[in-house]
This record gives sequence, C-alpha cells and structure tokens, in this order.
Amino acid sequence: MNDNDNAPEELDDEMLDSQFDWLANIYNSHGAINHPSELHGLMLGEIVGGLKRTSADWMNQVLEHMGIEALDEQRYANASNDLVAFYSHALEGIDKDSSSFRLLLPDDDYALSERVESLVVWIRGFLEGIAISASDELRQMDSELQEILKDFVEICQIDSRVEQDESGEKEFFEISEYVRIGVLNLYAELNQPAIEPDTDLGTKEPASRTLH
Repeated sequence: MNDNDNAPEELDDEMLDSQFDWLANIYNSHGAINHPSELHGLMLGEIVGGLKRTSADWMNQVLEHMGIEALDEQRYANASNDLVAFYSHALEGIDKDSSSFRLLLPDDDYALSERVESLVVWIRGFLEGIAISASDELRQMDSELQEILKDFVEICQIDSRVEQDESGEKEFFEISEYVRIGVLNLYAELNQPAIEPDTDLGTKEPASRTLH
C-alpha cells in the first residue's frame, strides 16, 4: 500500500476476533452480492502471489466484489479507512507474524454449516487471487506445494451440510488449520528474499522460508 496516511493502528486480539462480524455487517448492510470470507481469501491469494495493491486499487476491488458503486459513507463514516487498514494489516501480518495469521471465518457462535460454507468460499477466493497474481510461478512450484493447491480444490467440494457434533467440529478445525498452514507455506515459497551476491563467498543461496 502506498498511502502512508492510512497506515493501520495495531489491532488487538478482541478486534481481530470480531473482524468477520465487522466485515459481514458492512457486506450485509450494503446488500453485497458475495461473501466477506471470499474477499479475504481473494486478498490473501493475491498477496501470497506477490500482488500488492494500492489503497485505491484495493477499494475498487472491494466495491466490485460487493457489487456496489460506493460505500454508504454517511452510515459508515470510517469504512474506507477501516478497509484500507484491514488490507494493510493482512499485508504486514502474514510477513512479519505468520503465527497470528488467521482465515477470516465466523467464530464458534455460528452454526458449523455456516463456518464450513465460509471456509469453502474463502478457499475459492484464495485460488482465484493466487491464479491472478502468480499463474506462471504456480506451474514451476515443486510437487509438494502443487499438491496443497490440489487439496484446496478438493476441499471446495465438501458438503456444508454437516452434523454439528464433536467429530464435525474436530474435522472442521483440522481442515481449516491445514488450509492456514498451506497458505503460509505457499507465501514462504513465493516470497523468498532476493539472492544477494557476496564478494567473498560468491552468490548466496537464500535460506528456505517454507514452513513445516
């Protein structure tokens, strides 16, 4: 992001936990045509693939995804600034503090079927975003990382009509955690530091940033 004036303040855990409800409220009140989790997935897919949007480009993407021409600034006076901060936080967070990275999904107060549906649309958004930003690089990745993307495609096919019981909750947690770690692995692979020459030792090979 190029707009330094819109740099976000540090977000505490409570604000992070409420991000889905915050974004869903904006989407619902504007009659958005798409799901807020899909926007987050799309955003992260582009970031993982190396595409960093300016504030203006990001806001245009938000409006396009919502299917509206403008935000209701009278009702949500700070919506634009908050959305820019939301993007900046995601952009900086996945690089500087991967342990805090989360998928933007409903919390446990929502029915399991709603959380599964949100996970599916998050992954769809992610796959779209990474295809836009890194189509050439994806074809050159090693088989292990390509397998992650194939798994993501398969996860998109799961039925959201699941029983809300202990086994269903356990399976949802395991799948969503697999997706989270998979995203971090892809980010590490596609955003390795540039190789810098060393006059004494020749060319340094960058250390692998793939997470295990």
